[in-house]
Amino acid sequence: MALSVVLISAHIHTIIQVRDVSVPIVAQLPQMERKLSALKQQVELAEMQTVNRAGSQQEKVDVYALPKETDMSRLIATFEVIRDVLKRDGVLASMSDIDVSDADTHILSVEFSVHEEGLQSILLLVRLAGLLTVSDVLTEQEIALLVDRVEQENPTGIIALEQFLSLDLLRYAEDPQTFEEQLKRSFTSSSFLNAFENVLRTSLLYDTKKLLGGTLGKVLEGYKLWPMQMMALDSVTVQPGSAPKWYKLTLTVLVFSNESTVP
Repeated sequence: MALSVVLISAHIHTIIQVRDVSVPIVAQLPQMERKLSALKQQVELAEMQTVNRAGSQQEKVDVYALPKETDMSRLIATFEVIRDVLKRDGVLASMSDIDVSDADTHILSVEFSVHEEGLQSILLLVRLAGLLTVSDVLTEQEIALLVDRVEQENPTGIIALEQFLSLDLLRYAEDPQTFEEQLKRSFTSSSFLNAFENVLRTSLLYDTKKLLGGTLGKVLEGYKLWPMQMMALDSVTVQPGSAPKWYKLTLTVLVFSNESTVP
């Protein structure tokens, strides 16, 4: 009888232990399932958005950034818009006629009488030609740094980072604070936030959002001249102008199409 009581007591104690462990777990299951379901939905949504963005971006590449043939009227209109906006801003005095070769890979030559601020804007625009997203402006090292910080702090935040990097560049430049704050909300520690702020401050993205976030970006968008066709500087000549901080800028630019070789 004494042995039976001991065995029954031990059995009851075991049941109590199992109950104490299992009941909290069972209570947490609905919440865990909801979190898992939400995460799956986020991943599926991100995958769908990635596919849609990839298709949309590919269309922009084929039509605008790297078309089969160069639309010369659109190319010239782009430079004329740049001229008009910079002249209105008081950082450009004049632009010469645009000389374009007849070769498959068009070589474009043009001269500007320009203030140093306008000079920097023109060179940056040529550099941005053909770029579509935020990630296009960042270096591999800058992107790798952000990904590394995400993996260390909050791996699920990779979805938010991917959405930020795939933003249309002009759309981001028009309202950078909204998109930056949206990404920051996915993180709480200083590790990622410090790295992100450093990239925003030191990368090409800093000058890009200043340039495209102003009048020039709005005008290019309004005339449907963005994205610009892919270009690369072939040669640059800068000579002193008639006043301090004014220069004569001579550019020779290679304009690429889908039929030509991209460097």
